[in-house]
Amino acid sequence: MHSKKILAKLAAVGLFLILTTNPVTAETDANGLSWQQTSEQGLFEVTLDSQTADSVEINQFLEWVLTVKTPAGEPVEPARITVGGGMAAHGHGLPTQPRIADYLGEGRYLVKGLQFSMNGNWQLEFDIQAKDKTDKAVFELKIDR
Repeated sequence: MHSKKILAKLAAVGLFLILTTNPVTAETDANGLSWQQTSEQGLFEVTLDSQTADSVEINQFLEWVLTVKTPAGEPVEPARITVGGGMAAHGHGLPTQPRIADYLGEGRYLVKGLQFSMNGNWQLEFDIQAKDKTDKAVFELKIDR
């Protein structure tokens, strides 16, 4: 009986991961790591760029810039953005409390306090509120150091 409950929970987690996985492109260029994503409802085009490294290191604080634009390419400003995430497969959140620390202009927001504590599949969630629009961008990152 106990093993059936465990299998049911694993199946539910697997289905959740399949249903919530958004396609993300990850590239390394001269400026480091970069990911691009359309928000869940298609209201924003969101880019996440590393400012401190060209790789993601475990237990190191990271500074990244989140750029938020309209589908037409206009900067979204001002916006209220909250940062969350974690490891869905492990059932825990982020080990730190990252936040938007500064507005850099042209729809760019500085993310500070971000850290990953182990290898594996992580989600970064950005809840974006701008004027009368609210949407979420979820980045799926695989950390393997």
